[in-house]
Amino acid sequence: MSGADLGAVPTHRPLSGWVARFEPGDTLGAPGLLGPINDGDERADARTATRFHTHGWTRADAVVRGPTGVPVRALALRASDGSLLVELDDRGAPMGVSAGGAELVARLEEQWADAPADPATVNRLADESVELRYFLLHRLDVETTAPAALFHCLPWHRVEAAAHAASALLDEPGPEAGAGAGIRSGREPRPASHGELRHWFTPAATSLAGPLSVLEAGLRTVRPGPWFGREASALLTGLLTVDPARLPPSTRAALAGLALRIGAAPALHHSAWLAAARLTAPEPRAAAEDLALTARLDSTFVLRAADEEDEGPAGTPLGQGPVEAEVTVTRGGRVTVEMEIDVLAAEAAGTGGGRAVDAAEGPPCQPVLLGQVGEATGAPERRRYWMLLDDAGPVFHGRIAVPAPAGQFDVDLDGPPVPLLFLDRVFPAELLASLRANERIGPARWHELIDELPPRHPAHAALAAYEQELPT
Repeated sequence: MSGADLGAVPTHRPLSGWVARFEPGDTLGAPGLLGPINDGDERADARTATRFHTHGWTRADAVVRGPTGVPVRALALRASDGSLLVELDDRGAPMGVSAGGAELVARLEEQWADAPADPATVNRLADESVELRYFLLHRLDVETTAPAALFHCLPWHRVEAAAHAASALLDEPGPEAGAGAGIRSGREPRPASHGELRHWFTPAATSLAGPLSVLEAGLRTVRPGPWFGREASALLTGLLTVDPARLPPSTRAALAGLALRIGAAPALHHSAWLAAARLTAPEPRAAAEDLALTARLDSTFVLRAADEEDEGPAGTPLGQGPVEAEVTVTRGGRVTVEMEIDVLAAEAAGTGGGRAVDAAEGPPCQPVLLGQVGEATGAPERRRYWMLLDDAGPVFHGRIAVPAPAGQFDVDLDGPPVPLLFLDRVFPAELLASLRANERIGPARWHELIDELPPRHPAHAALAAYEQELPT
């Protein structure tokens, strides 16, 4: 929302989607009671309700009876007639606030388009309830370009504790690859050493607290079966997209250490090291550019050169450590991407620790993103293909060939590979395009890989459609 748009809406509006009317207590000084959530319409969102489109609301607080009967001070809004609406959290409980918290929220709302993020403001916010911090930062992030330092008020010590715990568990000796599906043996599950992460951190970063929580809990409780590859890839995806400035330095360091341990798996090596560099480098963008496996090509230039009978298309080599790739636009209007990961070199470059590969997860599939340069806002998103990385002895090897986008386009190989088993949330049409792209893999090999997947895995439908396209 632009500054002009913000000027057209009231200064003080609900932070939460749920509010309840405040009814004073029966006796003087008694805590008040609350009416139904959103006057009985829990599916409504108070933040967009028409009654808050007027400018007569002011910030307030109210002492109400909490879920356990104990009085709590809650954030509220006062209407022009003096009535109060109390803000509720996502469990329907009053949103706790300190004695001076309502005044702090009011000051931030009055400077909403350019919210202060000085240390004093951040420290004051850190003393408020985590529910208040979450809802305030969520709405601020949706409506403005929120200052990164303001997100430091979230309880990042919980994330740090989970990251350090997961790193320590990955450092422990475990079984060899393929033995026991990579499950740590010889120890009992341990209790968590940190508070719940839940969704409190999503205003600052997505795909971070969720996979981190599952990853740490799975390692700590010795979770059986295949699961690690999904959470490791999801966490690295979150670390590759988060704005590092939104995380305190100690949190960045803890997550970078965990990323490097995850990167002990050769297929995840590049993404893990890139994520760690983004988190720890003084200039994250420059670090990402130095380590990125990306290329910019021009299909128009190649086709024009072909018409002029120039030499055949030259490949664009990409390489970072144990990963080598080559991207080529052919005269036939196709782009080929070939990648090779030196397993021994990746293991030698690792920091130790890590986790044995679970064969039940299937082979790693490298996301390959293609997108035209200068796409306008609202244009279709970049096209994604999944390149199967086959285990070819000392290396992982993959190759795809797909139609080249028109004009200039980017090829991005920085994302973490995802095991085939965990592509279960990908649409069949995307998997079908990927089966076509992996043109050196035949139906027999696909059946070998896909037939053992769970019955509802979308790869089954994709393979059936792929086989119908094959010449008889």
